[in-house]
Amino acid sequence: MTDSIDELRDIDDEIFETLKVATPYIDWFFKESPISKTSELCWMFITSTNFIKNSIFDCAENEDVYSVKVLMRSLLEHFLRFNYINMKFIKNGNDSESQKYYSVMQVSENIRLLRSIKNGFTIIGDDSLEMDKIWDEFCEKFPDYKVFDKKEIETLAKELSIKNILDYTQKEIGKTNFEFNGNQMSILIEYSNLSSFVHGGVYAYKNTINLTNREERFAEILRICGLALLLSATIKYLSYLIFSKFKTEFVDICIRTDKLIKKIK
Repeated sequence: MTDSIDELRDIDDEIFETLKVATPYIDWFFKESPISKTSELCWMFITSTNFIKNSIFDCAENEDVYSVKVLMRSLLEHFLRFNYINMKFIKNGNDSESQKYYSVMQVSENIRLLRSIKNGFTIIGDDSLEMDKIWDEFCEKFPDYKVFDKKEIETLAKELSIKNILDYTQKEIGKTNFEFNGNQMSILIEYSNLSSFVHGGVYAYKNTINLTNREERFAEILRICGLALLLSATIKYLSYLIFSKFKTEFVDICIRTDKLIKKIK
């Protein structure tokens, strides 16, 4: 078990060096592989979780336990969404579920934005904006989405909500060959506990003020930093496993990353 943030940073540096070996192949996966959308999503989660993990480490250096936990909650949601995509890919072995996820999430995010704009106008007494009209204008701007019905998108978006992804994950635990170095159920529990930090809950307040002892506070920060590095590295490793089915160069990258992940524990 690593006992300092510096040790975790050293392991992280080694993992990043391995990522640099993998990076030159990414363009091929985006443009020529049969799993271009799965590859794009993998890369999206590799980069975003790397940024969040780095910010957790920076907050840890200042012993800012509250911000560490806020960021950890975000990282856990990123991991759970990646986990969902990975499990779907393992089941189907093609790009179909990733394409669906990407399209639905992109359109539903725009619908939420448009609805917020409409609500904003309504608050100031302007009811001239109609959602159907806004949707039609959106489809004119992005014609690829004309094949979708607005209600259909909203239904699919609910299916991909974090609540339903959590339900799916709980049902799938133990049913598939999906593996990573950690306990999925404990991650689900951690996610629930840390929700209070994002939403300004009482649990978050009490949990923070109870960490007055510096040693206990540091131990908790170090635990979260280790988990952050583990999840970030696991997303890389599982992405490399997918890539290795199409590029044999990733077999060695997987082996090297797996050995580094074992150092974290």
